[in-house]
Amino acid sequence: MKQPNNRSLAILFILALAVFLTACAKPKVQLSVNRDRIQQGEDVRVTWNSKDAKEVTINGEKVDKTGTKVYLPNSTTTYTAVATRGKKEARDSKVVNVDPRAAAPTISITADQGAIERGQSTTIRWNSTNADRVSISDLGSVPAAGSRAVSPSQSTTYTATALGPGGTANASARVTVTSPATPSGVTEDRPRTIGSPTNPSVALTFSQRVQAIYFDFDSADLSEESKEKLRQAAAWLTQGTNRSIAFRIEGNCDPRGTEEYNIGLGERRAQSAREFLVAAGVDASRISTVSYGEENATGAGESGWAKDRRDDFIYISGGSN
Repeated sequence: MKQPNNRSLAILFILALAVFLTACAKPKVQLSVNRDRIQQGEDVRVTWNSKDAKEVTINGEKVDKTGTKVYLPNSTTTYTAVATRGKKEARDSKVVNVDPRAAAPTISITADQGAIERGQSTTIRWNSTNADRVSISDLGSVPAAGSRAVSPSQSTTYTATALGPGGTANASARVTVTSPATPSGVTEDRPRTIGSPTNPSVALTFSQRVQAIYFDFDSADLSEESKEKLRQAAAWLTQGTNRSIAFRIEGNCDPRGTEEYNIGLGERRAQSAREFLVAAGVDASRISTVSYGEENATGAGESGWAKDRRDDFIYISGGSN
């Protein structure tokens, strides 16, 4: 039998030594995080790599020897990687600080009476939490909680908004205003134009210059055609003595949908036109709005209903002959 030579023995020795040293090597591990401070609700990415490790864990959970994992900590957390080989181990840790997120604001609003006759009043009540500022449409800024007596001249939706470090919250309460009952035997026609008797020509010119606009089904969005009409109307309303004209925007709907829903839709349509005109330079104090819902609907079929879905503009006072 041929005996191994000295060179073969040396190679065998080196290989055995390498195996021995590898078996005896202490494992290494390194851990990093993409952010060391986050807001509650945000995530953090933990990355690690190891060498000469038989097993690696992250906070006690067995993981691959090298990898990345996304965590969603609810509070400040220390992420510790442990690499082991036999009785030998290595550790590396990183702390992720979690700042608590501000509580979201809440708000509620109610009306003591949801329906009143014109001239009557009701009380709006509201309450909020976690809010730095509270406002109510038509009332402006208000305390965090309180009540206010209101006497709207037309159906109105009061929208309360609470603002705080945690975001925004909204709530609404609607007050429907109806005309007082007409005594038996007396008929009453609602005036469509309330021009001063001394200014009939202004009322006529107003009706020519500020024309009705129309809406798509179940929409309060202004079409490009409607916007162009409103731009032309605003240009006329902001000239000379026309700046003293006061008028009303009446929102109307086709007969489809419930009465309550159509009242709200008509109001949104009137408000859309009002907001556009105010943005175009018409003083908001000159404009009042009212919703008639489906009350004035007369159309039949789609072509007729398209004419029911409109805003009418009604002259009230002001201007000059």
